[in-house]
Amino acid sequence: MTWASKCSTLALVAAMAAASPAHAQDAAGDEGAASQSNENQLTTIVVTAQRREASVQDTSAAISAFSGDALEENRTLSFEDLAGQATSLSFTALSPLDQEFNIRGITNTRLDSPSADQSVGIFVDDVYVGRSGLFNFDLFDVDRVEVVRGPQGVLLGKNVVGGAISIYSARPEFSYGGSLTASYGNYDEKLVRGHVTGPLSEAVAARLAFQVRNRDGFNQDIVHDVDLDNVDSIQLRGQVSFEPLDSDFAAVIIADYTNDDSNGFHSVVFDGPAAGAGPWSTARAQVAALRPEGLDVRESLPDYQTYKGDVAPTPQQLHREAFGLALNMSYDYGFATLTSVTGYREGEAYSVYDQTGIGPSNPFGITIPLLFRSPVREREEINQFTQELRLVSPEQDERGFDFIIGGYYQHDEVSKDDIISFEIAVPAIPTLNGQSAWFNEGTNEAFAIFGQLGYRFSEKFRVVGGVRYSRDEKRGVVRGLALETGDRFTPNDPVPSSPLSPTYPEGGGYTTSYSDSWEELTPQITAEFKPNDNILLYGTFSTGFKGGGFEDDPANPLAAQSSYDPETVDNIEIGGKFELFNRAARLNIAGFSMRYKDLQVTQTSDVCLCNITDNAADAKIKGIEAELQVLPFTGLLLSGGLTLLDTEYIEFTDSVGNVNDGKFLQRTPDYQFNVSARYTTDLGSWTDGFSANLSYSEQGGMSWNPEGSANEDGYGLLDGRISISPNPDLTFSIWGRNLTDKLYRTNAIAFFGDETSRLGAPRTYGAEISINF
Repeated sequence: MTWASKCSTLALVAAMAAASPAHAQDAAGDEGAASQSNENQLTTIVVTAQRREASVQDTSAAISAFSGDALEENRTLSFEDLAGQATSLSFTALSPLDQEFNIRGITNTRLDSPSADQSVGIFVDDVYVGRSGLFNFDLFDVDRVEVVRGPQGVLLGKNVVGGAISIYSARPEFSYGGSLTASYGNYDEKLVRGHVTGPLSEAVAARLAFQVRNRDGFNQDIVHDVDLDNVDSIQLRGQVSFEPLDSDFAAVIIADYTNDDSNGFHSVVFDGPAAGAGPWSTARAQVAALRPEGLDVRESLPDYQTYKGDVAPTPQQLHREAFGLALNMSYDYGFATLTSVTGYREGEAYSVYDQTGIGPSNPFGITIPLLFRSPVREREEINQFTQELRLVSPEQDERGFDFIIGGYYQHDEVSKDDIISFEIAVPAIPTLNGQSAWFNEGTNEAFAIFGQLGYRFSEKFRVVGGVRYSRDEKRGVVRGLALETGDRFTPNDPVPSSPLSPTYPEGGGYTTSYSDSWEELTPQITAEFKPNDNILLYGTFSTGFKGGGFEDDPANPLAAQSSYDPETVDNIEIGGKFELFNRAARLNIAGFSMRYKDLQVTQTSDVCLCNITDNAADAKIKGIEAELQVLPFTGLLLSGGLTLLDTEYIEFTDSVGNVNDGKFLQRTPDYQFNVSARYTTDLGSWTDGFSANLSYSEQGGMSWNPEGSANEDGYGLLDGRISISPNPDLTFSIWGRNLTDKLYRTNAIAFFGDETSRLGAPRTYGAEISINF
């Protein structure tokens, strides 16, 4: 889709918006009695993205919000599920520890070193989660999720360049109640979740929530006869809130625990764009010819590695365990409210996977040239402490000033070990055998002070300006070690395996320290114009900052000590939010232009067999977004979202030698849209006894790497749900996701003419019963 056609689409949307205000104003009528009792009005969600409670329609930012009920109804369990519903949000993953969130083309691509920051911030109850791979919660017992698009460089906890996903858990209630949901689906999926809540005294309430999920894998390891990408998880959350009577003080403490295990994930290799098939896809074709039943795309032959010092091979596997505490306290002084958010998180993860899913040790004895294997073992531990203080005055209804001031501190201790093994039969290539290891102990500290001042000139017009000073300090010690040289084919080869350098100090490896620091001022200014209660127009200039870092598996001390630079983004955005037809319709639109500086890009080089992080000289992103909700008549809700992007690398020649000037940003769809319809009606004497929901999301084509040599065609996913409710406290449902059983990828790496890939979930379906009490 050309930029001209995208602009035409924007013009059409703008025309719709321009035509609607008069009607909206007429329909507003007696706004004070806002007919929330009118069944044919859209509900609103209160958000806190700008640190004051306001509805999405009164928030001068591009934001999508999802209530907990909507998430449950759509069976939104993961961020991958959420990506199909949230405008401009997409999701990819190299591995379960390398989750990649993309908002408007800005993503953290395969950056998982102890010093790496996220481009899109994840916040849980206002606490920043620094390591996305250790945030493995399903979205259960949630009050709401806010997806804020664009750089958040002033108010939103940690400074982020792309946007933020904020999850808010459901709070304790001062009345007794609870719920229980049980679900069974294909792949023998069993899910049970629930919560109980109620008062412990006049001032204290508590809530306990849990979820247990178990599912067979979508894919199969045919060598060891185990399924892959299976799920076995348990999650718990407990809360206690303290709200003393006749007091302006309130507090809530939240503890969460999660533990999940699986047999690891499935890697499958497709032919790349180069002439002829690569070694792994050729080997798969030969295996398929030898097996009477062939070789399905969801079957692989991963190799189990015997690591140095072990007496038995280590199976593919994934284990993650995490614990978190959050304490949120506030006191209302009248002129302003002081809030303290204290967070502590710790977690550990252990992952072993075969990158290509087939190698020369396969049981079929296939040893074609360049068919090497490279299992990866990752172990990660993190302890994170965060503290935020902010003082927020009420927003002025009439002429006058309002303010927000605050500070933020974060301290991370990250320990990460990586072991990569290589084995090759023919030809004998020294750098493709043996085992390399990196043991990395990193410490990251972030400091920030921020302030925002708003002035309301009238009931209709307000200007807000803010600035944040951020300083990131990162340091650590990394040891690169040649654990073993040679393999079973060439056991006496003395050369260490790639990507470690072939020359070392004494001891067969190196140990070195690294450190660097960066600081940045990120301003933001917004003008808001609200001609009536149903229209909000805004214009924003905002900036964001993401600190630099160091490579995960550096080849030598010099590479270990060399940091990559921070990245920054400047964003100019104009948006409008409209309530139409007596609030039976809602239209939100935004157009933006971003200048992305020193973009951090990581890719795999088949020259050094290593990951290299570059700073692209610059990149630019232009786009438009639109979200529409309509209630044509009582019981039917239609909604949709659209994103159109035009992105471009500027003056970017990477370390591999590829000239990427003018190329579209990697892992970024050129368009995305989602549409859904929900219909609710009485069923006999049962009020609202029947509901049906159908949703479809589609994303356009994209490239997995900057040079555009590994591409993904656009695809769409169809989901649905039908529910019957004899009463408001009892619901029976059947559900399905990816109903057309679309085959799509969540990751691909171009390598020696092949594309090593991970697959998305196939068709899943099941039945569910929910009880409220």
